[in-house]
Amino acid sequence: MTSINEIKKALSAAETSAGLVKQIDDVLDVFRPYKPEIRKFRINYADKDSEIKYYIQMPSGIRRKTHRRVELPATTGFRIDEVLDLDTTEMLEIQFDNEGNKWIVNTNAFPESERFLVTLKGYVSDQLLNRLVSVDCAANPTCREEDDFYWIHTALKDVSILEKLWHELDIDKVNVDVRIGVERFFSSAIPKEVTERFQAQSRLLNAIASRQRNIEHLKYDFRRRREKTRISASELVDLFTKLVSGEFFQQYIKIDNPFNVGNIEPYRHFTSMIPERVKIEVMTDLDFKMPAAKGNLTFERRKYEESVTEMIDEYK
Repeated sequence: MTSINEIKKALSAAETSAGLVKQIDDVLDVFRPYKPEIRKFRINYADKDSEIKYYIQMPSGIRRKTHRRVELPATTGFRIDEVLDLDTTEMLEIQFDNEGNKWIVNTNAFPESERFLVTLKGYVSDQLLNRLVSVDCAANPTCREEDDFYWIHTALKDVSILEKLWHELDIDKVNVDVRIGVERFFSSAIPKEVTERFQAQSRLLNAIASRQRNIEHLKYDFRRRREKTRISASELVDLFTKLVSGEFFQQYIKIDNPFNVGNIEPYRHFTSMIPERVKIEVMTDLDFKMPAAKGNLTFERRKYEESVTEMIDEYK
């Protein structure tokens, strides 16, 4: 069993998040007569929600020696969600009263059992996540004949210290964003007259956004090029939107285990009709059994480029 002193030492060494560490430390101090352990710390990395489980031994002899009224420092951003009687496996309805920044409970409200699991639920900060987890991915791909490869790496920091803190640490949905540039695929496949029209529109919109004066020549240039364009720009934009949609783009994405592909979101500047890049959300789960994960996201560049060219040619 991990002693309170060992937990405090590990907490101090980990330096995960000063506020949360201090509050957990205070809770352990209050529960000292009941030999507390932090059994599990679960964090959803993507949503930042979290769960802390305290294991508490409450023998009747110790209860008689205590004042029976326990005041727990309220952990910021957390609430007491449930209390499980480990001897009977029953959920208990224990009333924790709030008094300012404290939770108050009378130990007489607990049954004669001796072992309990108290679950707190709440949210954690970006600071804590950054202290606990390292995430990284390639900004630029390794290019081969037909495919681009983006390396991905995620890992728990200071695993040996964290193992002294918690019996279990689960960090779910650790996400990394891989950004794939796609503008070149569209620029090379679009007819020259359409490209010139888009450029004229972009110049005009940029001038409007920056509140430039004397932009009549830009308006004239845009109208002239629009009249010369035989292809409907709005329909072409709809086609571009389809070609960078998650449903279409994911056909050209392969990911190594233990990663999974999450959301796929295209991006384009508001003054441009042509998509600039696609953001791929890559996720995995980390725990003490798998404290690190690394692999590659493969973008089938040649196949995607051929599909873009083919579909634009069909449209033309």
